[in-house]
Amino acid sequence: MSVTKEANEHLVCAILAEQVAALRDRMDASAAFDLLWRTTALLSWLSGLLAENQRHGGQSNPVFERERAEAIVQVAAIRTELDELAFVQAQRQDFARQIADCIVTALERMAVAEMPRGTSFSSGDLAALYVSEDQRKLHDSVLRRLTRG
Repeated sequence: MSVTKEANEHLVCAILAEQVAALRDRMDASAAFDLLWRTTALLSWLSGLLAENQRHGGQSNPVFERERAEAIVQVAAIRTELDELAFVQAQRQDFARQIADCIVTALERMAVAEMPRGTSFSSGDLAALYVSEDQRKLHDSVLRRLTRG
C-alpha cells in the first residue's frame, strides 16, 4: 500500500473518530436530567398544594394563594425550558443520525469486500457523504489539525 493511500486512510479514520466523539459529546444529557428533576419536584409540590386546598374545602387561604401564584410562575418557566429542551434534543438527534449514517456508510465502503483492488476511500469520498454544514465544519477542522505540520 502506498504512503499516500495509507496517509489518506489515516485521515479518514481520524475524521470518523472525531465524528464518533462529537456524537458522544452531543449525548450528554445532564442539563435535561436537571430540568426533568425540577419538573418532577414542581409537580410534587403542585400535587401537595392541590391536596391541601381540597382538605380545606377549597376555601381561600392567603398562604395557599401565594404558593399557588409562585407555582404558576415556575410552571411557566419550566414549560419554556422544556420547549427549548425538546427543540435542542430534536436538533441533536438529527445531527446524531446524520453522523451515524455517515459513519456506517463510510465503514461499509471501506470494507475490503467493497473496495476494488488498488483503490481506497478518501477524505473527499467521506466529505461527499455529508448532509449538514456541521459535518463539513468538523471534517475541515480535523483536516486542518492533522495536516498542518
